[in-house]
Amino acid sequence: MAARTSARTPELTAFARDDSRSRGACARAENRLVHGDNLGAMTWLASKGGGAFAGRVRCVYFDPPFNTGRTFAEYDDALPANEWCAMMAPRLAAMRALVADDGAAFAEIDDTMLGPLIALMDATFGADNRVSTITIVRSASTGHKAINAGPVNVSDYLLVYAKDRRKWRANPQWRARDGYDAAYATFVPNRDEPLARWTFEPLRAHAWRALGFASAKDAVAKLGREGLARAVARFAVENAASVVRFAQPRVEAVSREARAWIARSKEEPHATLRLARPGFKDMVLRGGNRVLFLADKVRDGVLVEPLTNVWSDVAFQGIAREGGVVFARNKKPERLVERVIAMATDEGDWVLDPFLGSGTTAAVAHKMGRRWIGIERGAQMNEMCVPRLTRVVRGEDPTGITRARGWQGGGGFGVYA
Repeated sequence: MAARTSARTPELTAFARDDSRSRGACARAENRLVHGDNLGAMTWLASKGGGAFAGRVRCVYFDPPFNTGRTFAEYDDALPANEWCAMMAPRLAAMRALVADDGAAFAEIDDTMLGPLIALMDATFGADNRVSTITIVRSASTGHKAINAGPVNVSDYLLVYAKDRRKWRANPQWRARDGYDAAYATFVPNRDEPLARWTFEPLRAHAWRALGFASAKDAVAKLGREGLARAVARFAVENAASVVRFAQPRVEAVSREARAWIARSKEEPHATLRLARPGFKDMVLRGGNRVLFLADKVRDGVLVEPLTNVWSDVAFQGIAREGGVVFARNKKPERLVERVIAMATDEGDWVLDPFLGSGTTAAVAHKMGRRWIGIERGAQMNEMCVPRLTRVVRGEDPTGITRARGWQGGGGFGVYA
């Protein structure tokens, strides 16, 4: 991860097996591990000899040195701030050349060099192409950290920049919701009947009757208030297609036709209206309000909510041996990288990590059926990355996202040095 640049042209020196069980683009073993300085490697990748990858990478995830002022066995993390910026600036420019017009770069950093990295990314990609700054909660305020005066540092930051924000489209992502959304408090008992016949009643009353209780008092006596609340929430999720909430529409954000329907709904408060919108969800209205369905927030029987710019649900604990490698500092969970790749790519797209570290990005991309390029100059390339990715190819890595993705092995990769 030091700043010097290698001018030597990488050559293919090793190759992992191309397994018949592989699927998608990984089957062609186009994936590349490049052992060397990432500035020279990215310049080479953009050339014909390196595969002419300029403008082909849909997602760059990189985790540069945080410049903590410490020196680790794997890399030196103590550079003067101006040297760190001088090291990063040309690498960001070389990286941007590889990003597709509809692609994006995700840079993870802590608060030590957050400000300088934002300035560098703004200068490279343009401030108008900054999509988001995501806060990643990586630990709790416990142990020795909580003794220090002042706010306890528990977060990293993920800077998201599109090559061209007008062309970049993120794949929607969801996370499990903590607790029930009490706004969904109405039940439509005759949901399957024509819209004009729909009736609405309180969810709680319908639920305790459906659960076999004679009254709310009877339900509380048998289950307790908290027990009844949990039972009603379970019932709501299991019957989500019939559970709704009413929300005031943002008139300024909808079409002229939709505004006319909203006005009509206010004039006919007891009618339930539906506006068909090709390419979008139908707008269901009652009393001038939108009717929103709980079913739109349930995935695989779990209540979810759209992903925000605060990620507190990805555990950093228990990942020390993920992938079969121990990387003492700044190792990232496979689930975290999976979320980034799922947001920014589709199967078969190219993913690049120019600061590969222990190989997490490449391992996750492989299991997700993406094509990938990983660059690392340290000894961990041969000590960690090659063995780890060989286990992934052979289906011998049970850790990380393997089970969730149903990964059983396959594909291959070339090693360039």
